[in-house]
Amino acid sequence: MTKAEKDNYWMDLIQQCRVSGMSDYAWCNQNGISISSFYYNVRRLRTKACVPDPVAKVTEKQEVVPIHYNELQETKIGTPQKQSDPAAIRLEYNGIIMAISNDADAAVIKATLTALQQLC
Repeated sequence: MTKAEKDNYWMDLIQQCRVSGMSDYAWCNQNGISISSFYYNVRRLRTKACVPDPVAKVTEKQEVVPIHYNELQETKIGTPQKQSDPAAIRLEYNGIIMAISNDADAAVIKATLTALQQLC
């Protein structure tokens, strides 16, 4: 039995036990399974699930892109802030400027970001 088959075998047994409504001890007694083997495999599979696979490789490199932003202008209490730019978000990358207003449609934003992702 391969390691993967052994893992699947014990995972199936553990799931059968847990959905049976019986205690682990009673279920193991009824099915002729050593309670110590049962708990050993529960612990082994939980530990395995928490440890990342060392063989797994990252297939895609993620890059960090700096986003430059203007500092917020200080306003005095009671003084309305002048809004010279209606854009809520302004992105600039390689000379390309993208401005998004508060009332922009989500589908348009998604399509624009997808197009930019393909260009960059």
